[in-house]
Amino acid sequence: MSVINDSNEYKSYIMNAIAKLLNGEFGESYNLIVDALSINPNAPEPQNLLGIWYEFKGDEDLARKHYRAAHALDSTYKPASKNLERVCTFYALPDMTIDFGDEILLIKND
Repeated sequence: MSVINDSNEYKSYIMNAIAKLLNGEFGESYNLIVDALSINPNAPEPQNLLGIWYEFKGDEDLARKHYRAAHALDSTYKPASKNLERVCTFYALPDMTIDFGDEILLIKND
């Protein structure tokens, strides 16, 4: 498979995983995240989405671990930083929402 096809496939997995997470389709979203990880295990986006997945499932400890993993892979990846700050803050501020990172993907890969 070519690099371009891998990139398009990766982006498709990420965007579909976000849509499935937003629709509460957790089994399908998890599979898509794992598929994205298999294409690019060093990318922060799948780790960030796993953090969101675990957060939605009520496991904030594992969510923090995946947000930290995403941050360790790319310290400039803002969605992971924002999500990590949000889950580590005792009192969440009103503007502290989950950051799926989809805006960056739309700009970065087009």
